[in-house]
Amino acid sequence: MDIYDTALPKIGIALDVAMYLTLPVYVVILTTLIKNRKDKTLGSAFFSLMTSVGIADALKILNFAFGPKLASYGWIPQWFFLFGDNYARWYNVFNMLFSGVQIVGALAIAFNRFTAYLLPLQHIQIWKGSRGKRLVWLCIILQWLAGLAGSLPLLHPAIGFRTVWNFDSYDNRSVYLLWRDGWDDAYNRVVLYPMKIPIGIAIFILYVVIFGAALAKQTRRSTASTVTEVIALKMATVGLLNTCGLFIYIVIIVLSEKIKLQSSIFFFFFNAGNNLFAAVHPYALLIFSKSFRERCNSMLFGKTKLFGRKTTPASEPSTIS
Repeated sequence: MDIYDTALPKIGIALDVAMYLTLPVYVVILTTLIKNRKDKTLGSAFFSLMTSVGIADALKILNFAFGPKLASYGWIPQWFFLFGDNYARWYNVFNMLFSGVQIVGALAIAFNRFTAYLLPLQHIQIWKGSRGKRLVWLCIILQWLAGLAGSLPLLHPAIGFRTVWNFDSYDNRSVYLLWRDGWDDAYNRVVLYPMKIPIGIAIFILYVVIFGAALAKQTRRSTASTVTEVIALKMATVGLLNTCGLFIYIVIIVLSEKIKLQSSIFFFFFNAGNNLFAAVHPYALLIFSKSFRERCNSMLFGKTKLFGRKTTPASEPSTIS
């Protein structure tokens, strides 16, 4: 047994614990966003898009927790065999549904941040008012339609799945939820390569342009960035951090098809990518959005600042729209 088989599982357990602890955080986050959906700041297009992605994130964590994670722990293997191969099928159906929502939502958020920082005047025209509301709803509907398009075909009985024992585990009690007869490779050729990878590349390009433009502005002028630019960049950072897990997930899937990876290495990075893609979102919002943080504090503790006297929640500039 090498270092990969001893160290990676322990790190993976730590990531799992962090993912599970994110669930109650998500309850607070989503409650705050929905409760303040008509707020000047939290009712903006950016936070509306974040709400839709956040719902998919939370559901993805639940699906992941009661799917391969619970199966790998070996606590109640009989539960999985009670449903047989259908357990593996339904896990993958919901996994692909929420993944589709996440990645299309991440693209919409990246485009929103692109216009906020680089095209502020057009940004207001695109995302504000009744036109902006229609665009937000269109983005949200497209997110969920993309998820359904990628997941519903998995219900076809010709696509096989297996719920099997993992006899390589130390106690022979853990379970694998697997695809049958190479259907995972076929699915990747139909969905991963034509849709997820191009969208991931588009997201990466948008953020490279945003932060490249920010760096160019800093090197060209001696004056400090405006408050509006700083806020736009902070929210772009939220979006970027939220997609780091996506890049890890895509890279490990592509690598596994090109070279033979140890199972411990593959599952570590596969699970880490999924964990990060689903769990980073709320913490990034709390760190980089002052107005969002203040409203969470106000809802939980009755004051916007945990230390100091009570204040009125502030509104951030209009680029958060």
